[in-house]
Amino acid sequence: MSVVFRQRSAGEYFRMLKNRKWHILLPAIAVFAAVFWVVRGLPSTYVSTTLLTLTPPAISEKVAPSLTDDDLSQRLQAINQSVLSRSSLEPMLEKFDLYAQDREAGVPVERIVDRMRGNIDVTPEKADNEKIVGFRITFRDRSAETAQEVTAELARKYVNAQTVESKLSAETTREFINNQLAQAKSNMDALEKERLNIMMQNVETLPESAQGLIAQLEGLRTRETTISKDKETLINEKGRIQESIRAMNSQMRLIENFGENETKQAVEQAARIEDTPAFAQLVQKRTELSAKLENLRQRYTPKHPEIVQTQVEISKVNEELEKLARNTDLRVRQANQAGTRKAELQRKSLEIDRVKAEGQITQIDEQLRLKDEELRRNASEIALLESKINSIPNVKVALEGVSNQLDLAKSAYDEILKKFNNAQQQVERETNAQGETIRVVDPANLPQTPENASKKPFLLALGAAAGLALGLLLAAIFEVPKLFTVRNIEDAKHYTGLPVLAAVPDLLTEGEMAAANRTYYLKVAAGFAAAILSIPVLVIGLQFFRIIDRLS
Repeated sequence: MSVVFRQRSAGEYFRMLKNRKWHILLPAIAVFAAVFWVVRGLPSTYVSTTLLTLTPPAISEKVAPSLTDDDLSQRLQAINQSVLSRSSLEPMLEKFDLYAQDREAGVPVERIVDRMRGNIDVTPEKADNEKIVGFRITFRDRSAETAQEVTAELARKYVNAQTVESKLSAETTREFINNQLAQAKSNMDALEKERLNIMMQNVETLPESAQGLIAQLEGLRTRETTISKDKETLINEKGRIQESIRAMNSQMRLIENFGENETKQAVEQAARIEDTPAFAQLVQKRTELSAKLENLRQRYTPKHPEIVQTQVEISKVNEELEKLARNTDLRVRQANQAGTRKAELQRKSLEIDRVKAEGQITQIDEQLRLKDEELRRNASEIALLESKINSIPNVKVALEGVSNQLDLAKSAYDEILKKFNNAQQQVERETNAQGETIRVVDPANLPQTPENASKKPFLLALGAAAGLALGLLLAAIFEVPKLFTVRNIEDAKHYTGLPVLAAVPDLLTEGEMAAANRTYYLKVAAGFAAAILSIPVLVIGLQFFRIIDRLS
């Protein structure tokens, strides 16, 4: 039977909290004091900001079109990766003496660079049409002057990286156009060479040599017909021999089946001893002796001479039957061996004939293989002559095709040459910084107030809340188990279902009451001492794990 948990009133919960007030207050005071100590010594963080914009091209778009949004986004992304790379940020650590404590403590440079990168924010600025028109760079540091200097240095790096990227793009464009021109020239040279090769390779396939090639082709086709007829004759002979082998296999199976049946009948006949006269006489005699023995046992004792004599005669009859059975096993083996030997001799004779026939098939297969090789050689010669004959009318067509391709290649070369002049304008535009450029609009400012000044009250409130939560958890650890036990009269009434007639309070002497008071005050003093001693430990933990730094 399950018991329903007794619900406590608000007054009972308030008394629990009152009884555990020191369990709640001491952890809250200790955590708040540790957070206050760390927050009081928390260094100020200053944020410096600069604004950079993308200046539109200085020349008309009719002369040199500006970059598309995708090209511009890719270029800005490449610049951003270059400026925020380790090779770019690591020299700034020494130049501006950033994170000196971490570097002196031996923290890996990679982690310091990651921390510096986390303090840098690059936010794109977009116009109403969602087009990127600029971006803001911010940097956080404990020194306002250092934050301003680093932000200005990052802005210079973005401007310089844009210049380098523009020059690199211009050089890449020039190299790409030169490669296209070289490729077009190479295509024209290749087509010229191909036309010359066609003329050199078709010297043997001139129209006047067609009659001789046709005569050779007719001879080869006649030879192919002869070889095919010889091959057909061999195939027929092979089929006849294979048919003979199948007949031999059928005879061998018949002989095996007939031999097995004949042997089986002989064995069965030799094994039937019941049909022999001797077996019938012995069985009849044993039956008579058994009947006689039964009659004697009814009249005499088992040791009577006639009973003993009758038993001896029955044993002799049984021995005769066993001897007759042993002779039957011998006859069965002899019949089985005779039938098997006869069938084996007939099968071996047929196997010899089959081996001879298989040898003839092997010889025919070799002759067929030679005929196939002759046919393949003849077919390759026919294919070669046919290709030569067919190539005669195609020579002129091939030359005309190459000439047409050469004309197209020259037209493509002229088109690329025209595009070269337009692309050269784009190259000059990028080289002379006449395209989209990055410029500093708002220089890096010198911050006057720390960024985290307004966060300190929040951090103190958060520390007080954390301490109070820890105290409540500690009080719950002590009080929750008591909720499941009988502690007072109300618990006894609820869980037993019986009325309480009387209750006896704790009866303590004055000495016991004084000892209980001393114990209580000693526990409170020990709690205060533990709370005071835990404050430095909490401070060290907060500083080691940098919890307050991350929250600020």
